[in-house]
Amino acid sequence: MDSRKKFFITFCFILLNAFLIVGFLVIRDATSLNQLKKEMNELTKLNVTTDRFNRKIKTTGGYAAVEISIKEYLDGYAVGVQDINSLVHDPQLSKILSYENYLEDGPDFKNSIAYLEEAKETFNTEIDQLLEDLEEDHIMEHIHTRTNDTYYVSLYEQLMLDGEINDELYQSKDLFSKTKVQVNSIYDTSLAILNFLIAYDGSWKLEDGQIKFANDELCQYYNSLIAKVETKKGDS
Repeated sequence: MDSRKKFFITFCFILLNAFLIVGFLVIRDATSLNQLKKEMNELTKLNVTTDRFNRKIKTTGGYAAVEISIKEYLDGYAVGVQDINSLVHDPQLSKILSYENYLEDGPDFKNSIAYLEEAKETFNTEIDQLLEDLEEDHIMEHIHTRTNDTYYVSLYEQLMLDGEINDELYQSKDLFSKTKVQVNSIYDTSLAILNFLIAYDGSWKLEDGQIKFANDELCQYYNSLIAKVETKKGDS
């Protein structure tokens, strides 16, 4: 076999191998992309108030970087939502203005006031962080810690900011902004009620499962504050 034939055969093998490698990479990328989109569809079925998003990674390579970034962000977001939910629906908060708590902690209400002040500080710290996390630049930070490849960054942005996930995040931002106002009103009004009872100690008593005041004016003011708390609890 002369050198020209050897060169031609070698060239054909190299060309064939190149086509096979390119074909493999194209198929692998298409498979990974489909796996990623399928997994994203599964993530949209989860409930951020009860579920976690730290699921097994299904893709590889750059697609795995996208998948990990999305799941890390959503899992952190879900934990934040669940922490806020626990604070808002804390049984101690719901009974702070109850007859039983008045009996137990009145008339100075030191434990109740300390609880409300601490709970309010914790709530505001956590909901402010959650609102910050919902900003687009913070969402995009997650992919940049994994890769700077423009294709994968663009894919992450498309999945997080141009689809169903972004719609939910956008709605959540508005919801949490309103929740912050409502829950702070509950904390503040509850504190106002306890401070009112402290200030007028001697003008009220606990009797027959009720709080009774020395005059109608005090009773009406107390009931107006209680109504305000109940309204905000109904909204939150």
